[in-house]
Amino acid sequence: MVRLQEAPADPARAQALSTALAVRAVVDDDFATRLQDWHEQAKRVRTGDGEVNSTISGGSFSGPVLMGRDFSEITFPSPPPTAPGNGTAPPPTQG
Repeated sequence: MVRLQEAPADPARAQALSTALAVRAVVDDDFATRLQDWHEQAKRVRTGDGEVNSTISGGSFSGPVLMGRDFSEITFPSPPPTAPGNGTAPPPTQG
């Protein structure tokens, strides 16, 4: 793996790592299980492909905004916005 990190774009090094992992998985059942688990997780990661176009315009917005791609299971613990004139202004003072 260290050799692949030295030249990550080198297909020969990537193939050598793939072969080494496959051989190890054949002779070590525990390793094979962990490698399969890792592979399932890695399939969910997407990099370098796809396009993102985010636009926020018009109207009034309140709260956090997340711009990007491939988000899931994200929540923001903030209360819903209050409507304008819904008792949010302090009462007028008497002079």
